[in-house]
Amino acid sequence: MEPSEIFDLIVKADEALKYATDEKAAPRRARARGFLDQALTEARAIGNDALVAQAEQRLADLDALEGGG
Repeated sequence: MEPSEIFDLIVKADEALKYATDEKAAPRRARARGFLDQALTEARAIGNDALVAQAEQRLADLDALEGGG
């Protein structure tokens, strides 16, 4: 997978969260996590440390969001 495709996965995750309504928050977070997990796996596979760091940070942010803060 190309770096631009990995970045697109990260953007899709951000958009899934950005446009989530209250009643759809949980499935949107799950969808975002799927995008981010895939992005992280693919970034590691090509050795792109910058994209690995971005995916890891967004996953950490998502964990904080799911934990209530």
